[in-house]
Amino acid sequence: MPTHLASLDSLVHPHQMEVQEFSSYALVIDARSAEAYQEDHLPGAVNVPVAAACLAGVQFTSTERGIAAVAGEAAPSMPYPLAVQVERLSPGDAVLVYCDRGGLDSLAWAGPLRVAGFRVDVLGGGWINYRRWVSAGLELLPRALIFRPLLAPPAGGLCRVIDRLVQQGEQVIDLTALAGQRLVPGLTLQGDTPPSQAAFETALLDALRKLDPQRPVWMRMGLAGLGGLTLPPALRDALYRSISTRLEVPVSARAIAWSDRLQAMGTGINTLLQAISASGMSPAAAVIEQWRSLTHAGKVTDALTEIIATYIDPRTEVSGWTGQLRVVRLASLTNEAVAAEVDHWRRHG
Repeated sequence: MPTHLASLDSLVHPHQMEVQEFSSYALVIDARSAEAYQEDHLPGAVNVPVAAACLAGVQFTSTERGIAAVAGEAAPSMPYPLAVQVERLSPGDAVLVYCDRGGLDSLAWAGPLRVAGFRVDVLGGGWINYRRWVSAGLELLPRALIFRPLLAPPAGGLCRVIDRLVQQGEQVIDLTALAGQRLVPGLTLQGDTPPSQAAFETALLDALRKLDPQRPVWMRMGLAGLGGLTLPPALRDALYRSISTRLEVPVSARAIAWSDRLQAMGTGINTLLQAISASGMSPAAAVIEQWRSLTHAGKVTDALTEIIATYIDPRTEVSGWTGQLRVVRLASLTNEAVAAEVDHWRRHG
């Protein structure tokens, strides 16, 4: 059973790493390499790699004020990569710095920041300590929350359900969005960068920490997995123990809703067809040309219906869901139909 708490701060808070809430800092600086930053970073952090500054000729030396950056024989000063990031700040603002080299890189930036008048915290234990904190948080928080998982195949209509829940002020976490799935699993748009497992976990913990444990959390799951990402075991177990809702909608209604969604995203049908062609599970060229012909004839909904029925659904690798399941069938995904069903869920738990 979930632990009944007024808030989640007592379970998982940055105070446990002897720093303040991340959002309370005017700036959070990741001093690691660009590659490490891209893999994962603290919420809201900017990347100012110390190693890159060294390659650019900035030298670091020990001073009475701590470790500060100096350029040649000049007095301790603010290295340019750091100055760019702090130019919008005011003296006295709080800055958090972290690295993955036992504090050496963090202190290299902390020195000139303190000289400039900023209040600087250095994350004790650095990146390793942060990842331990994330893992511990993802073990604890799922035990304190009440989940209402939502399941559907790709392009299954859950976007409209989620929109209605958000409009009504409900707590919602969209796992497919956190996993970077804007289309369907296996299809990516130009510029999409699916998150690493570590970045997914950071985003998930950040979302969980903001929730009210006294209210249910509607969790969009999807039925096709998370594109190779995995749920933390404690969250997976908590979801399996929860009563989930599976949405089933006729393919034609799904196609209409998907068409609206693609338009809202600014993604045309031709862009979708290009993504399908470039994927590792592309159908025969003749099939794509048939869909393109429907599109050119103005039958976009018909093309999307065919894509869902003959391409997406047969290739959906349904995850092994073992939790309690109730099936809800909707004849359409009009705003009125979705609103009526979602409001019924909210009234009756």
